[in-house]
Amino acid sequence: MARLNTAGATSLCILLLGTTALHADVTAQQVWDSWQKQYADYGYQLTTGGTAQTGDTLVISDLKLSNTIEGSTFEMTVPEMRLREIGDGTVEVTGSQEIDAQANSKPEGQPALEMAIKITQANAAAIVSGTPEAMSYDLTAPEIVAEFDQKIAGPGDDKAVPVKVWASLSGLTGHYLVTLNAGRTIESSIKASAAKFTASGADPETSNTFNLEATVANLDGSGTSFLPEGVEMKDFGAALGKGLKITSKMTYGASSYTLDATAPEGPTTIKGSAQSGSLDGTFAADGVRYAVTGDAATISATTTQLPIPIEATLDKTELDFAIPLAASDAPRPFVAKLGLVGLALSDQLWGLLDPQNHLGHDPATLVIDLSGTAKPLIDLYSPEAAKSPAPPIEIDSLDVNKLKLTVAGADLDGKGAMTFDNSSGMPMPVGAIDLQLAGANKVMDGLTAMGLMPQDQAMFVRMMMGLYAVPAGDDQMTSKIEFKQGGEILANGQRIK
Repeated sequence: MARLNTAGATSLCILLLGTTALHADVTAQQVWDSWQKQYADYGYQLTTGGTAQTGDTLVISDLKLSNTIEGSTFEMTVPEMRLREIGDGTVEVTGSQEIDAQANSKPEGQPALEMAIKITQANAAAIVSGTPEAMSYDLTAPEIVAEFDQKIAGPGDDKAVPVKVWASLSGLTGHYLVTLNAGRTIESSIKASAAKFTASGADPETSNTFNLEATVANLDGSGTSFLPEGVEMKDFGAALGKGLKITSKMTYGASSYTLDATAPEGPTTIKGSAQSGSLDGTFAADGVRYAVTGDAATISATTTQLPIPIEATLDKTELDFAIPLAASDAPRPFVAKLGLVGLALSDQLWGLLDPQNHLGHDPATLVIDLSGTAKPLIDLYSPEAAKSPAPPIEIDSLDVNKLKLTVAGADLDGKGAMTFDNSSGMPMPVGAIDLQLAGANKVMDGLTAMGLMPQDQAMFVRMMMGLYAVPAGDDQMTSKIEFKQGGEILANGQRIK
């Protein structure tokens, strides 16, 4: 599918800050000066066709914002902006209803991309109060629409793959507080009643096409960013090392999507929905965190390759990943968690896969919950880290808080803890993991009856479980895996390595 240049997405943020109606307890010139400094700090070159003071209004013509990052270029043009001093200590700012932009990139080893962008907004309004050192923006916008017309170079750059993307935010309200104190802090909160997204494309080389439609309701986000004085965003890694910090949170309500695709083997339609979800992220020298959740998801797919639709539901999805980034002499905490809870297939699909009910048809669950401490050997955001053949990070300890896999009638649970000896250059674990397994024999019996597992393979697996597991009841087993000093590994006291 299409890949969107990050600079193109940035244009939406610039639109919110710079082309909606604004108010401030400062003069029009002070508002304009603040924007120029802010855009420059974030790596944009700013030019205008001219500025003119007409009575109480400062008019800025042909405002252009551009930047170049690692071979990618972006340029946006705002035909006109008007900053009107109302007389009560506020400044009203209105901008052109249509804004054009262009983004181009040719990353090494990837297809070149050209993207034309058009942003449309009307009747947007906001209020900015405070001082030049602390400007507070309160904004509303009935709707903001962005259209992306992409062309991705084909094989040999002789044919382009056209992709069109349309996105809108409606019922938009937000608040921004921009504070200057040894740097620039931006605190933001924003809500939108709905977001809509469509995308379509065709590959002239293969004749494959796709059409995607998606909607999300009740978006509610907040965030804080701090850029130290004298630090620019041209080099994101360097900015992190000098104190850049970005945090963001977002929740959303009901969402749905439909994807129609065509290929030589036939058409495919995929539909999905979710009840709600959330995103939580942090970027700083201390570390990075990315966490997402989703509730009550559904998915269905129809294809000419199968006689019936593929339908499934998922009660809950959770991903939480956090690691330290800055080099440190002492180990620091990390988290790695994945949860897929309550994955259920439709009765119709089970009827195709297992018509004789040899397997358990209850919902499946996978949970991997890990935490521990690790020590980056060098700054992981540095150019040297990017060139390293392996992640330059040393694991000091690992806690298996929860390991759970429930599928087809079998249930595996585990937990444990380990420390690591890194003195030899190869991390050597020391600790233990306790495992409990139920229903494994019944699953193997079912797979054998279905012809999916040969009898000799089932016998081999049972023999291995007999060697390394201890019976604990009817079709239940336990096992204790121990990691000893010197690399020795034991299962229930029996040496494996």
